[in-house]
Amino acid sequence: MPTKKDKSPDILLVPVDFGDYYEKAIEFAQKLAPITESQIHLLHVLDLKDWWLDEVKEERLINEAFNKLLNISRQFGLPEDSKLMVQTGKRHHKIVEYAEQENVRFILMVDNYPFAQEGKRIGSTLENVIMKATKPVITVKTVPETIFKNMLVPLDLTKNCRVKLFNSVALALKFDSKLNIVSVIFGDIDPEKSRINEKIEKYAAVYAENHIPHTKKLIRKDEDFAYQEILDYADEIKCDSIIIMTHKENVGFDNYVGAFAHHIINEAKVPVISLNNASSTQTTRDLLSSIIDPLNIF
Repeated sequence: MPTKKDKSPDILLVPVDFGDYYEKAIEFAQKLAPITESQIHLLHVLDLKDWWLDEVKEERLINEAFNKLLNISRQFGLPEDSKLMVQTGKRHHKIVEYAEQENVRFILMVDNYPFAQEGKRIGSTLENVIMKATKPVITVKTVPETIFKNMLVPLDLTKNCRVKLFNSVALALKFDSKLNIVSVIFGDIDPEKSRINEKIEKYAAVYAENHIPHTKKLIRKDEDFAYQEILDYADEIKCDSIIIMTHKENVGFDNYVGAFAHHIINEAKVPVISLNNASSTQTTRDLLSSIIDPLNIF
């Protein structure tokens, strides 16, 4: 059997578009890489179907892009084993494909429109990667002092809570995290008798049995827009990351990022880990046998 030394390192994939914001993703990768013993890979994708590229030679463009990546690598002082890649094709497709083919643990991205407000959507490339990647996508606006040590886990009543909680257990066991469960209850429902409170208690039991430090919070609200309460609570507890599901555990809903996820990704001040139904990693699956599950949730 291969030893740990024989195992190829995990990869932190940072797509670079040479825009205004990619630097934060690289800074976060530099901080996360030694914790996860991962290599950093920078990937630039040239979409040669763009109208302004019609009369420019592909080889020259690839060489120019690679030299830009090389300069970025030197500028940030990336480790010598970092890899620089230039590919051609549809941006989101190539990012997802590369993450699937390589031993990628996380895809680290920065939205083209950070801190978008008033209903603005996240960029199309980021949205497509979040929807289609089989690896967790982390959107980065700032680089917190700690990495995955004080995570916020918003819950609702959809089935995808099960996937999210399973992944949160895996992350907590891997990174020695504290998990903060939070949800919002509307109207005159008795919090103690609510279905969401019952779910919170069940998952808290799993955390407790696995010796994961955790808190639980149920916020009462009279109006819609639960995301704002979640974001306010994230600020209050000074969390360093938020873990969300982007769509439901139903194949008919696999191709969208819901309004709640949009707002959290757009407006959270800390990195957001986006999971879809496909992004349950090998690391997560390997931990299954070691997770104590007294309520048979998993």
